[in-house]
Amino acid sequence: MPKVTFYIHVDQIPLFTCRLIARAIRDGGRVLVWSDSFGQVQELDKTLWQYEAESFVPHEVWTTEYPMPTDTPVLLAAGDRIPEIAENMTVLNLSDDFWNAAPVLPERILEIVGSSLEELAEARGRFAAYRKSGFHIEHHGMGGRS
Repeated sequence: MPKVTFYIHVDQIPLFTCRLIARAIRDGGRVLVWSDSFGQVQELDKTLWQYEAESFVPHEVWTTEYPMPTDTPVLLAAGDRIPEIAENMTVLNLSDDFWNAAPVLPERILEIVGSSLEELAEARGRFAAYRKSGFHIEHHGMGGRS
């Protein structure tokens, strides 16, 4: 059964995103960071290059009209349509998309949520959709930590 983990009340989302990616690949996993904004992907690419020089996070920007690279642990991508992915991938969802309707369900989905009322309301909608689809759900209140 696919698993969704929500991290709520996150402060400094870009820094938290880098930490979460580094933790997700530590055990040899692969991560697709999905956004609905190419600008956000470019910013995250730059942030990952600057994130903790002693612990480089190997990554590349993937343009989804091309085949998915298989030799890079972290792929950054954006689009208006959820791409088909390998079954054993983790998706870090930075978009408003609902991955319970993906062509191939990810093994795990990570959702980062800030503290604004709008962000929390959108997260509640995704939470309900994942629950209705039978996903195992967990959440962590970050209390404003980054």
